[in-house]
Amino acid sequence: MKTTDHQTAQKIAAKRAGRLATTPDRFKGHFAAAWSANCAPRRAVKAFCLECNGFDPDAIAGCTAYACPLWNFRPYQGSEARNG
Repeated sequence: MKTTDHQTAQKIAAKRAGRLATTPDRFKGHFAAAWSANCAPRRAVKAFCLECNGFDPDAIAGCTAYACPLWNFRPYQGSEARNG
């Protein structure tokens, strides 16, 4: 059976709702923005890194996943790490 665009949209919406349900309130805006059509790539990377590191900005700054293609672009380095 072929999946319709409507079915695909429903699956995506359900997955995203599940993701937001487990995301700390403080970071939900990053995910909502990342899923929008006009999100800056930097914000999408921030959402990815937050989830990958258990929503701990300090862990992102000290990330050791050196083979990750986003490692050079990870947030919470320099002044951003100090200012949250």
